[in-house]
Amino acid sequence: LLDRNIKTISTQKRSAYKKMDITTDVELIHLMLNEFYISVDIT
Repeated sequence: LLDRNIKTISTQKRSAYKKMDITTDVELIHLMLNEFYISVDIT
């Protein structure tokens, strides 16, 4: 059961990557950090 959940998550991740043109977790982390810093700047 857990296995299937993990597979589903990675599939969702992959389709999200495709949508945003992200190829790796590293790029995703960079993106998230940028968002984080931007939101910190605003407040």
